[in-house]
Amino acid sequence: MNDATPNEVATQFGIAAALSFSAIAAPFVPEAILAYAGYRYLRHFTYGWRTWRAPARVPLHLGRRGYRDATTRRRGDASWPIGLAATGQVWLRREDLVQGLSLHGDDPEWQAQAIGALVFGACLNRMGAIVVQGAANELLTDQIAEVAKPFGRDNQIDTLNLEGTPKPPLRIATSTLAAAIADLRLGPEAIALNQALMPVLEMLATRYKQTPLALYGAFIDKDALARLVKGEYEIDQSTVSVGDDASVDAAALGEVLKPLSKISDEDREIGRKALEVHAPELAGLVCVSLTEGFELRDAIAAGGLVCIRPSTPLIAALVIARCVETLATTDPAHASRALVHIAYPDELSGASAKRFRAAATKAGAIGTLSLPARPTNHIYKATRKICALRIGSHTGGRGGGAVAGTISSTIKECSFTLDIQLPEAPEPTSASDLTNRGLR
Repeated sequence: MNDATPNEVATQFGIAAALSFSAIAAPFVPEAILAYAGYRYLRHFTYGWRTWRAPARVPLHLGRRGYRDATTRRRGDASWPIGLAATGQVWLRREDLVQGLSLHGDDPEWQAQAIGALVFGACLNRMGAIVVQGAANELLTDQIAEVAKPFGRDNQIDTLNLEGTPKPPLRIATSTLAAAIADLRLGPEAIALNQALMPVLEMLATRYKQTPLALYGAFIDKDALARLVKGEYEIDQSTVSVGDDASVDAAALGEVLKPLSKISDEDREIGRKALEVHAPELAGLVCVSLTEGFELRDAIAAGGLVCIRPSTPLIAALVIARCVETLATTDPAHASRALVHIAYPDELSGASAKRFRAAATKAGAIGTLSLPARPTNHIYKATRKICALRIGSHTGGRGGGAVAGTISSTIKECSFTLDIQLPEAPEPTSASDLTNRGLR
């Protein structure tokens, strides 16, 4: 009865009244039914539901005490603290964050503080978090460890500093490289050339026990590529012609060379020049691997905390493409318990940001982005409508170490714009403390 709407209560009251009058032959029973129905009906309007028009959502610990959202009439179930507004604490549901959150600010310290708040929310909700930070910023591992320490998770953080030689490297796929090349805005010719060249490099790498990326720089050379199109190549200081070898390997290599030869000379040269800029970097990459290394899918399945710092736009594009592939192929039961945050570089096209948000939404994961306060025009056009929540930084703030910001929401039935403070993450004595206080 307490959960019924006023109309439902009125209907039940009418039915009880009708039954009481129809059973008038039974002494005292009709009067008792009528009195009880009247008591329940009047009590509903006298005491009613405990409702609250929260700044955003009614938090879970108030929902357990019977508080409902004044707009949606739903019992409070928000479990993600965002910050403090003038009208009270700002809480959101995990389902709200699945619709996308973008952080806009030029101050690295503000961005780091906001990312720390997101990681704190992930720990509070017993979720994993993958943070892809900006290449120019200091490594956030220590800050994430401080946030995770009250939950006993400070020793569960995997760090991949791709500026050096991480052990193990990040595992990628050939499709990851193709998506990164497209995201670097190298043009359709470069995309087509890479798509035709990679099967050839993979076959040669298997045959000569090398890696495809190591061969990339050698075969993107103008003369080497021209010879390869004709069926000749030089490797290990020896020249090999596909036509001179009657083996099965030679025949297979001839087949994979056909797509490369179908590209016109003009398009092939345009694509080669575009790829030549990044070929030396690809050939020398030791922070990623096509065959082995750290698998993001396993980290999401395990609910781990991962901090990744790319070193160049190319590596950033590879990491973002890998995140998209991982979200698209991970079991939704695991992905729905993960937060993936990406600091998006201006050098990229913005298309991967759209793919990232689409993959996160489909998987039920929380996908968030860090962007400059005023992104470049192509990034702005690509990202302006892909996130339902936006937090922009303010200069200065009140409350000591608190960081100021404005949060805007376009979530259905929960639209608002509030000035908030992103305080330092609280430090409960233990994870059980949070459970006892009803925050989980």
